[in-house]
Amino acid sequence: MKRATQSLLAVALGGLAPFAVQAQANGNGGNSLNIYGFLKVDVEHVRAAGGGAPALSQNRLSNNLSVLGFRVREDLGGGMAVWAQIETNVRVDTGDGPWGGRNTGIGLVTPAGQLVLGQWEAPLRFTSVYAIDPFTAGIFASNSIMGNGFATATNAQSPASFDRRQPNLVQYWSPNLGGWALRLAYAMPEEKTATSSPDMFGSLVTYNNGPLYATWGYEQHRSYFYAGSRDEAHRLAAAYSFGPTRLRASWERLSYQPAAGQSLKRNAWQLAVTHDLGEQHQLQASYVRAGSASGNATKQLGGIGIPGTDSGASQVSLGYTYRLSKRTDLWGAYTRIANGATAAYNLSANSIPGMKPGQSPSGVGLGITHRF
Repeated sequence: MKRATQSLLAVALGGLAPFAVQAQANGNGGNSLNIYGFLKVDVEHVRAAGGGAPALSQNRLSNNLSVLGFRVREDLGGGMAVWAQIETNVRVDTGDGPWGGRNTGIGLVTPAGQLVLGQWEAPLRFTSVYAIDPFTAGIFASNSIMGNGFATATNAQSPASFDRRQPNLVQYWSPNLGGWALRLAYAMPEEKTATSSPDMFGSLVTYNNGPLYATWGYEQHRSYFYAGSRDEAHRLAAAYSFGPTRLRASWERLSYQPAAGQSLKRNAWQLAVTHDLGEQHQLQASYVRAGSASGNATKQLGGIGIPGTDSGASQVSLGYTYRLSKRTDLWGAYTRIANGATAAYNLSANSIPGMKPGQSPSGVGLGITHRF
């Protein structure tokens, strides 16, 4: 596989960079078709308790956002190329999944950068989900709190979420210049009505060179809650490696206008570390803290509780991975979210049904991952 194809695939997957298999090439050295993905499944026990509500528990087999993707590329010469990608969820636990429901689009590569059109993860998500969080996705991941929950949704749907995969997205990705890179994104206002025109803007500035990673992400939602409302997210993140140990950190501020004359703000941060014990063993740990909400909003917003109440939360996640090969891992992990009285942060990706504000969810799992 050519180095350029590998590099673009890594960008498209936002740091997951699963092993890609070149399934077909036409022999002229310029065109390729790649099939890639990973299957990640675990056996879990999850529980939610406290908050004055009856305890909930469940034993289950959970899919951890497994992926199947197809990617084609044609080199046009002169530093230009075009690529297209269709990426879908694979629900290993039930055997079904929506076609093309993940990062699906077409890109034009030029010496001045890339134009990308389609459904894709918003730039803010790349600030910390892949580079900072050791657990990336599933119930152990930090986006139980960071970003206030994940959503694949059009403008004004799931309006509390700042951890989004956005349809109808137009993006620009800059070239890498001495470790610096820029992303800009705009979600077209196709949900426009006679009284409201919701849209989204996102940006990402990244420095990634040797052991150091540092980035700032921004996202703005307009008219998501009502005509003229404006919600914003700022996120800073950094990571640095010392030999086999990588230290990771991120901080975010979310600001909402959930109703006319109302506001809500919330800060959160994450500290995480991974440590390799030789080539086969890795330890992971993460601590996330959400501060109490401020403002004059009168209702819960996603997992964020009502301002002026006990609306803070914290999450601890611990994990261990045993690498059977470069493509296959066995792993185990534990997580617990401690919610304040009005906070309702649930486990990410595979939440606990029926959980009430003030209950604290936890989970432990043993799983296997295979990349192809």
